[in-house]
Amino acid sequence: RELPAALLAVAAPAAGSSGASAYHVQLSAEETYAEVAPVRDAAAAASGEASMPRVGAFVSVMRGCDNACAFCVVPRTRGRERSRPLYTIVDEVRRLSEDGYREVVLLGQNVNSYND
Repeated sequence: RELPAALLAVAAPAAGSSGASAYHVQLSAEETYAEVAPVRDAAAAASGEASMPRVGAFVSVMRGCDNACAFCVVPRTRGRERSRPLYTIVDEVRRLSEDGYREVVLLGQNVNSYND
């Protein structure tokens, strides 16, 4: 809801200012968010459907991208490509299996370039 106002602030600087300043995002080349555990089935638990069978889950194995495709904003918004440590992925998949999930989809911009 604040995006239109933010865009206007950048596009039309206030009177007397030397120019508009764009938002600055500092992207990490190392952060993988490996220690952040996803919250799954929050909606089902709230509605009392937590006992429904779990079939598939998504596991992010990497963040960012090193390609510089002209049409893509991922390298500029998510930063350089970095992979999660393998042990964190294995632990997450093991927990999913123990929780009854039968399928896991590994996610990443370029999962073929995963490198731990």
